[in-house]
Amino acid sequence: MIWNYNKIARNLILLFFAFVIYCFFISHANSQTDLRICDSSNKGWHSTNQNDYPNDFCTTKCSDLKVDGTGYARGTLGNNGYGLCAGSATSSALTIYRIDLGTSSGFGGSDKCTVFEGNITTDFAKLNKGQTAGKGTFKTDSCQKGKSYDRLYFYINRMQSFAGQTVFPDGSGTIARTTSACANNDTTATVSDTSWLDTTTNITYKWNDNTKCWGKPNGWTTSAYIKADKTNLLTSISDSNNALVTYDDFKVFYILDTTTDSDGFRRELGSDGETFGVKVDPTDVNKNIYVIKNGSSLITGLPIVFDNTKKKLNLEISYYSSKRDNDTTIGVTFLFRRNGTNAELVGFLSGENGMFFTLSYN
Repeated sequence: MIWNYNKIARNLILLFFAFVIYCFFISHANSQTDLRICDSSNKGWHSTNQNDYPNDFCTTKCSDLKVDGTGYARGTLGNNGYGLCAGSATSSALTIYRIDLGTSSGFGGSDKCTVFEGNITTDFAKLNKGQTAGKGTFKTDSCQKGKSYDRLYFYINRMQSFAGQTVFPDGSGTIARTTSACANNDTTATVSDTSWLDTTTNITYKWNDNTKCWGKPNGWTTSAYIKADKTNLLTSISDSNNALVTYDDFKVFYILDTTTDSDGFRRELGSDGETFGVKVDPTDVNKNIYVIKNGSSLITGLPIVFDNTKKKLNLEISYYSSKRDNDTTIGVTFLFRRNGTNAELVGFLSGENGMFFTLSYN
């Protein structure tokens, strides 16, 4: 996801400003800096309750699995079981609006300073494995000398889009795509409960409510996906192209097993949640704010202390998983159900991108 969801999120291209800034990006919660594709020794079906992947975290391509496959080290599916696997992202756009540096005084602290403001949109699905998406010099005029800045705040678009495809993991060769049934599914700004979330039935395995576009398998708790169809699970796709799907990124984090800190950020329970969180921008409900603190696996270079001898702050963003070399393999998470030897497409969500930040000050 998110998984490990400290997630957010999705990528950028170079851009110039008067102070020579290029783009940047924030991923979906808990993205890993060493995100790898599982091989024969550790591949298998991922499940909703696998929130904290082990240190050897990898993601399994749908094309490397079958729903009735056996002997997978990372999990197999019983009949009528549900599982997650990775497909290709053909589009995954993100807009960045602002970057702040903060201290232990928190989001409301008087020493928080803005180092970038603008409007950058890019598509991370076009980047290669390990490619640096952007780097540049930031303005630090408003940052206080002598303060230890140990966290970054990123303001990005709350409504995000993605498109992608894979194969049905049953040997049929049928292509599974992001579909148009729920391509534009989010209209309400308030998220205070899970009334927007549907579940499958235990009898027909169809969806309960065809007015909703978010769903999860019955019994799954900390997950939410965009439905491939409002009513049925699919064995074939009528769309001829990968539909561009827009979704509310805050809903993804809301459904996780989270707690809210004193600054209003929802943080996933566990060690990663101590260094990552997200909340809706209180001044603009169309934006999310993410916080990444010193100690997170997403960043190096914190804390930073400004003084009179150093001149500029630099940020470099690299990506590891939207493309692997010249082979696009992951970037969309697909949810399938096993029906005997057949795979049924349940839903999908934007997947991992392997984002990593490098900060320096010289």
